[in-house]
Amino acid sequence: MKYNGFYFALFQGTMKKVLTERCGQTVAVQTLRAARPLYRNLVAEMPDLGDGNPMAFNALFALAFVAPYLASGKQIPPETVQEMMRRSLLHVRFYFSAKDLNSEKGQAAIKKRVMKYIRWYNEDKQRSYPTSFLVDEVGKPYEDACYYRITRCPICTYCKRIGAKELMPLLCELDELMISLEHGVLHREQTIASGGAYCDYYITGDRELCPSPAKPRELNAAHAGTEAEKSDHS
Repeated sequence: MKYNGFYFALFQGTMKKVLTERCGQTVAVQTLRAARPLYRNLVAEMPDLGDGNPMAFNALFALAFVAPYLASGKQIPPETVQEMMRRSLLHVRFYFSAKDLNSEKGQAAIKKRVMKYIRWYNEDKQRSYPTSFLVDEVGKPYEDACYYRITRCPICTYCKRIGAKELMPLLCELDELMISLEHGVLHREQTIASGGAYCDYYITGDRELCPSPAKPRELNAAHAGTEAEKSDHS
């Protein structure tokens, strides 16, 4: 995969603060000194996701936190790595808070991003980059829902290969924080990292009256049943 050191450089200061607080300054300095070249190697050795891949940044982002963990010989607790990412997200909250998922515009931006990737990952790209994300809208609770799911995650696959799979469930939990910074709520049933068949993203605004992802599905099922009853009686 093509190297880009942007995310490591952006979050290095925050990672150092967390490591210093929890593991001491010596460990923080030594770990990050070793993590920078390791990050470069991890990115270079990850299967290529393709130039212009709209979702490739997710891998570059995640590996910035995997690198210190492996550089420490896994001496840093996974929960500390999660805290490093949590604080890093809060450090750039201004980027997320500009989007309001209570608005049609905010949700449309996510839908547009998802469709951009689905269109990009056409049959030719699938042959060229067979390990990239697989994304669809199967299970969409209702027509205009802000929903998608990932059925193949190259980050999970790669982290398992390099011996860091234990980090992934903790990092995936932070999807909720990321979406909350955009004034939204993530209603999730499962993740690949936790043993599920897919990672689902059903997103509503934090002021929307939609507390459960099951509710729209139940309503749709009830509606279908009502329509069937009408047909039987007609």
